[in-house]
Amino acid sequence: MKTADLKRMADVAKAKNVTVWIEVDGMRIGVSPEMPALKTTKPLIDYEFDL
Repeated sequence: MKTADLKRMADVAKAKNVTVWIEVDGMRIGVSPEMPALKTTKPLIDYEFDL
């Protein structure tokens, strides 16, 4: 897979607002449209671990 292939997939994903998948050597590679930027730097979930 070449960079140009990923660029084409990204262009289609963004234009159609879909996730584009391709399988290469048994691995699935997906490209999704951009997510809107988060307006906060606060973690979405706080985790506490007992060690």
